Amino acid sequence: MTDVSRAGEEVIYHGSGSGAGGRLIRIETPDGQRIGVLDHIVRHSPTGLTWGYAGSGPADTARSLLIAALGRDALCRTCGGTGRLVLDPAAGEEPPPIPWDPHRPPEEYAAEGLEVTECWDWECDSGYRRLPYQAFKREHVANWGDEFQISRTQILSWLSDHGQRQAAKALGLSEEPQREASG
Repeated sequence: MTDVSRAGEEVIYHGSGSGAGGRLIRIETPDGQRIGVLDHIVRHSPTGLTWGYAGSGPADTARSLLIAALGRDALCRTCGGTGRLVLDPAAGEEPPPIPWDPHRPPEEYAAEGLEVTECWDWECDSGYRRLPYQAFKREHVANWGDEFQISRTQILSWLSDHGQRQAAKALGLSEEPQREASG
């Protein structure tokens, strides 16, 4: 995962262009200085990032934007972003998993009697936390024209608001915040 900015710094994600797949999204400072390009975290679209409709390219755009905005907080807490765990089968009934070190081949772990397996955490999505990227796609990415700009703060605010709406819905409460009556 490429993180071209330090945690907490504001950046703008700026996409422009038309056509299917393979569009670039620049990462800029608030004053427009280019500092990088958004990584395509492939999940649905092998042809790349795009927007303006509700397909696989926009789904990957939404997921990639959420992951970039969250930075390290987007990583699965169990496997640390590797998508794999190391288990000690001799450690008992519920041994704590160890995040896999991608610099060590599975054969080295096997020589120590350890097993490398896919991360089984229900919240893990190929090394990242499960994120509401399909909702972000529907509410934002699918509606963008040939050019868009969205800030990290706007994305994080959307994530927070979305979480509150989902929690209210789960509790059977109104999804809209209640406003105090004046008078």
